[in-house]
Amino acid sequence: MNSFTHTRLLALLLTVIGLSIFATKVVRYDYPLSPGARTTTWDFEIYLDFDTNNQPVRLETFIPSNSESRRVSQEQFYNGAFGLRLDTKSAEGRTAIWTYRYPNDRKVLRYRARLVGETESTPLPEGMHRKLQRAAPETENDLERQAFLVWSTDLRRRSADDESLADLVLQEIFVDEDVDEVEALLSPTLPSSISRLALARDVLTAQGIPARVANGIYLDQARRRAEIHHWLEYYADGADHRYFPGLDPEEFFTIWHGTDDFIRAEGISDLDLQVSIEPVNAAVADVAQRVARDEGSAMQWFGFNRLPITTQLVYQVIVTIPVGILMLVFLRQFIGLQTLGTFMPVLIGIAFRETALLNGIILFTALIALGLAVRFYLERLKLLLVPRLATVVVFIVICMAVVAQLMSNTGQRIGLSISLFPMVILTMTIERMSIVWEEYSATDAIKQGLGSLLVASAAYLVMTNPTVEYFMFNFPELLLVIMAICLLMGKYTGLRLSELIRFRELDTRK
Repeated sequence: MNSFTHTRLLALLLTVIGLSIFATKVVRYDYPLSPGARTTTWDFEIYLDFDTNNQPVRLETFIPSNSESRRVSQEQFYNGAFGLRLDTKSAEGRTAIWTYRYPNDRKVLRYRARLVGETESTPLPEGMHRKLQRAAPETENDLERQAFLVWSTDLRRRSADDESLADLVLQEIFVDEDVDEVEALLSPTLPSSISRLALARDVLTAQGIPARVANGIYLDQARRRAEIHHWLEYYADGADHRYFPGLDPEEFFTIWHGTDDFIRAEGISDLDLQVSIEPVNAAVADVAQRVARDEGSAMQWFGFNRLPITTQLVYQVIVTIPVGILMLVFLRQFIGLQTLGTFMPVLIGIAFRETALLNGIILFTALIALGLAVRFYLERLKLLLVPRLATVVVFIVICMAVVAQLMSNTGQRIGLSISLFPMVILTMTIERMSIVWEEYSATDAIKQGLGSLLVASAAYLVMTNPTVEYFMFNFPELLLVIMAICLLMGKYTGLRLSELIRFRELDTRK
């Protein structure tokens, strides 16, 4: 395998790995593609306060589970001395079961989680997308069964399709509440609201329309005691439908399905149940990172959110350096700009972060000019390299201190940031420029100095771009893609743009 093929395969491998991780973050964990994106998450809490009487206690409650549009994150159970078991196999929903053999006095149990995601729009499961066989419900009362058949058959006759049939059923049950058949068929063991939903479910199911009762909360505002609401979900004429008795909410969250009670308890008394919700405004990227961490996904390691904040601030700068280097490689390899040193312009661009671009160019030009004057003066003294460089560093520090004092007296902020301008970078740039001046010419030295300023300015603009900073900090796997691009550019051996202009007279196609 020759080196060109080897390089292309390596670049392809790096690109595939980097983009695969990037796509997983965006598609699977909903990482935002724009900086500053924020979302509203909801803190959800179930608070149970009850008395015990020194007898075995078993307490079950439905708890939220993940859906396609909303995830349950940062779950916490406050059990005290109680045992806890989670039942995730029930078709109606996930259940937390607390048990204690002989508790005494008053006890408290709590469940807390964060609901992450957008407005509930989860499609109904595939099992509900299959039309059912029409069949009368099983009941021990023949009169109720006969009344059910007569009423549902009449509704079917007055409808044109499944959707209009469902509309008629819901109208007679929830709008025209004085219909005799409805009153006769309502279950006496269920609360009125749930009984009507259960009856609507039974009628639709009997007519071949898949339907189920859903239970949950409306997400509208912070509530210390949020009310549990109930609604109907059904599939008719190729579309999902949800019917909310009363107010139709803009946003809601399903906790469980079916007609079972939210809380089932044995061996307790004086139960005080509180379901609380509170909106929390958070950055979308932070939310996605926490979801990946809660799920134990490997994606949590492809980011810096786990590091201390001070370390994160450092890496916000470091991870943008490869982007500046990519810009430098492109300008040198394809445009043909000459610079002082290989990566010195990128270091100068980093220094511009402390002084701002315009101030940095002015300071860079002024200090380089003064430094070159001192450097050429020291050349007459025939000093060795290290002492000469040390003298130039001291001179640069003196210049920086003078400029800082002058700017401070005039009340300008430039004096506050000049002290942060890297002294070593300036010193090495001065030394490099003086060598080019002596070995080649003043024109070459000035040309390379201007090229370095141009590359440093371009690198600064790229590295300080908010979108670039956001992408490189939250998607560091893109460093692999940058590495792949650098590898491919390293195999380019054609003419640069500057060379095409320089040797245009030799173009034989004219």
